[in-house]
Amino acid sequence: MEVFRHDDIEKDFRNLRRFTAPRESLEAWERLFSLKGLKETPGIDACSGFGSFKIYKGRVIPLKENVGKSKGYRVIFQLLEENRAMILVFSRHGVYHSERELIALVKNRIGN
Repeated sequence: MEVFRHDDIEKDFRNLRRFTAPRESLEAWERLFSLKGLKETPGIDACSGFGSFKIYKGRVIPLKENVGKSKGYRVIFQLLEENRAMILVFSRHGVYHSERELIALVKNRIGN
């Protein structure tokens, strides 16, 4: 599985700067996802409401922190082809004020 990031992911990292290791956590998830793929990577669910786009959300365990997946990061990605995925958003609960704001951000990044 080929995984690449949307250009605006750097903005997401700036929003997460108060946390210990967001970049390393995402890189570890990317390696796991590249090896296992969509069906075998744990914690991935489909997102509805994006029309014909195949959008998924996953949980990323935070490295260097003593918390589980539920308190960790969220990754939202688009499956472009069977073996190609683009990470659209990398976040953590509380960074965005509402689910609606996060959905609007995903739709905006899909359009770019």
